Amino acid sequence: MRLLLTALASALALACSDATPAPTLPRPDAATDATPVTDVAATDVTAPDGTAPDGADTDGAAADAPPDVAAPSRLRVLFVGNSYTYVNDLPALLAAMARASGATAIEVDSVTVGGATLRNHWETNTAPQRIMAGGWDAVVLQEQSVTPVLNYTEFRTYGVRFASLITANRARPVYYATWPRAAGDAVYAQAWSGGSLPVFGRRLDQAYAQVGAMVAGSTVAHVGTAWMASLTANPTIDLYASDGSHPSVAGTWLAACVLYRALTGAAPPPAVDGAALGVSAADARTLRELAASQPP
Repeated sequence: MRLLLTALASALALACSDATPAPTLPRPDAATDATPVTDVAATDVTAPDGTAPDGADTDGAAADAPPDVAAPSRLRVLFVGNSYTYVNDLPALLAAMARASGATAIEVDSVTVGGATLRNHWETNTAPQRIMAGGWDAVVLQEQSVTPVLNYTEFRTYGVRFASLITANRARPVYYATWPRAAGDAVYAQAWSGGSLPVFGRRLDQAYAQVGAMVAGSTVAHVGTAWMASLTANPTIDLYASDGSHPSVAGTWLAACVLYRALTGAAPPPAVDGAALGVSAADARTLRELAASQPP
């Protein structure tokens, strides 16, 4: 009987060890603010069908694109995300900017579903299959708007799985780090958000930066950081749609400017301002110059 009880206790302890711990992020104003999370297991990077991508590397630091270098002549880019990507057709705007620049031709395609998380995309397997079909230079990954902070563990797991799959298929992962909800949103009544737009924005960017550092060759497009800088410097330019969550056309233009630089390594030139349909010429220039002034 004593042997049986000992065996049962051991089995129970083993089962409990597989439980996912509650997701946590360091406080943005704490000394541990820049400490990356590095405990994602190698088994987290297998494809949904069980295939382990060759050459997966979860140990290297992210390699952000160097700023303002000669842009490549052609890029094929796949977007994986949700309505923050398809509202105002961010991929098409980016392609139009590239045509106007005369320096880089960007061909775009997308796998987007309203409200989808990276976990949803992984489990439905459409996006992974498109990635494994090959032929992409970069794949832009956009997580659901609050998941990187609300459920960091999930974001880390699927952000790393996608990035490892992307690099194994000879493309570059580009994380589309999004922005906080508008001031006054109900999310700020929740303790995990930090209680204010600036704190929530810093937590979002920190989460993307940490995950972006887990797979070598990844780039983080810090759209949310540029967004918060614009809210301070250009308060008359409304970046939000009426719901205080999705981007206005000006918000999508700012996101496109940041992504253009992240993808090409060069700041978008003045010639691209003509692609900013629905945004005044003055606002388009202001946002483009702000995006170019941000650290890469």
